[in-house]
Amino acid sequence: MVILFWAKKTFFKFMELGLGLRTCFPLETKDPIFVNFKLSPEEQARVQKSLPAGIRMEPVRFLEGDTEASYWISYNLYQLKYPKPELAHIRKGRCEINTFVTDAKGRKGIYVFSGSPYVSREQSFSVFGWICDMAERAVIAIYGCGQLIALEYGLGDRELRADFREGANQFTLTQDVTTSKVRSGLQLSQDYWRFNDISFFRSGRSIDYVQVNSAFYLARLDETDPDKLAKWDFSSPFFPPEQRRRPDQILIHRGEIAYLVNALNPA
Repeated sequence: MVILFWAKKTFFKFMELGLGLRTCFPLETKDPIFVNFKLSPEEQARVQKSLPAGIRMEPVRFLEGDTEASYWISYNLYQLKYPKPELAHIRKGRCEINTFVTDAKGRKGIYVFSGSPYVSREQSFSVFGWICDMAERAVIAIYGCGQLIALEYGLGDRELRADFREGANQFTLTQDVTTSKVRSGLQLSQDYWRFNDISFFRSGRSIDYVQVNSAFYLARLDETDPDKLAKWDFSSPFFPPEQRRRPDQILIHRGEIAYLVNALNPA
C-alpha cells in the first residue's frame, strides 16, 4: 500500500513537470519561530550590497504593535509536518534566512538568501526517513538552492533549542521559554502579510506565490528575551566576522500554519 502510494505520487509529479504545469504543493509547518536581527544603517547597507541588481530592501513593521518600520534579517525556523499518516513520525526542521524587498517590477516579497532553505537530514537510517531525504534533495535540485544539513530544531514545553553550521552561518541557541517570556498574544503585522505573498529564490531569478489559511492571520506569538538565552552563538555573512551579534528579537508561535505554494515561476 505504501509502495503504491509513492509510485502514484512519483507518476503524477513527472506528468505535472512533463506537461509544463506549475508545481503547486501544500507546505505544513509546526511551531514556527522567528529569530530577528534589527539592522543598523551600516548593517542594512552591507546586506543591500549582497543583493542582486533590481532588488531593494524595504523597512517593515514586523509586529502589528510596532510603532516604526525597520530593516530586518530574519531566521525563520519550523518543524515540517508531513500530512500522510505513514510519515507522521518523521521530524524535520527547516530554516529560511529572509529579508523584505521590492524587485525591479515593484513587487513586494520576502527574499530567501541563497544557501537557505536548510532542511535537517536524517541522522539514523529508516526507510521513510530515507524517502523524505530523497524527496527533499529532489526539491533542492529543482529549486537550484537550499541544502540538506545536520540541523537541530525543537520547541518543547520548556525549552527552545536550535543548532546548525553551514558555510559562514553558525546558529546556536538554547532558551528556557517559561522564564524568558516578556510578551504574549502578539500578531504579525499587515506589512508582514503583504510581503509574505511572494518569495524570491535563486538570487531573485524565480519566485513562489504563497497563499495561507486563516491560521496565519490568527496566529498569536510569544516574545522571549534574547538577553536570557542560556546558550547562543551566531555568525553570518551579514555581520563582520569579529562581531558576536546577539539577536534583537525572538518570536515563538505554538501550533500549525499551512501554506499553499505555487512554485518555480520565472521572475
